[in-house]
Amino acid sequence: MDITEKVYGFMKSSNDKNGFVPSVKQIAEEFNISDYEVKIALENLEKSGRIKITDIPPKSTVEFVD
Repeated sequence: MDITEKVYGFMKSSNDKNGFVPSVKQIAEEFNISDYEVKIALENLEKSGRIKITDIPPKSTVEFVD
């Protein structure tokens, strides 16, 4: 099984168990790979249509201006 499939499986099982996916850093630590390798795996999964990534940064803040 290649790293992309391993990353997908780990993300899916974490989401099923915890209700959220692990961070890039957590995925990298799980498989002892670099953050870059995780990002490549995520790009491959998105390109293949298996996941969809939104461009909302983690822990972003919202300011109401009314």
